[in-house]
Amino acid sequence: MASGIHGRRLFVSPGLDLVVVHFGSQVVPPAVPVAPPVQAFLRIGTHLAGLG
Repeated sequence: MASGIHGRRLFVSPGLDLVVVHFGSQVVPPAVPVAPPVQAFLRIGTHLAGLG
């Protein structure tokens, strides 16, 4: 997963044939660690692929 400034994220899963682009705005200061939403993206891809 790639992360950009101000909350942008790019997630690519070739196995699920899935690309998720998340555009966001910075809600918290950069010093506060933010948990990446990888698990959420994987669950979305699994659901869309009919695997879960």
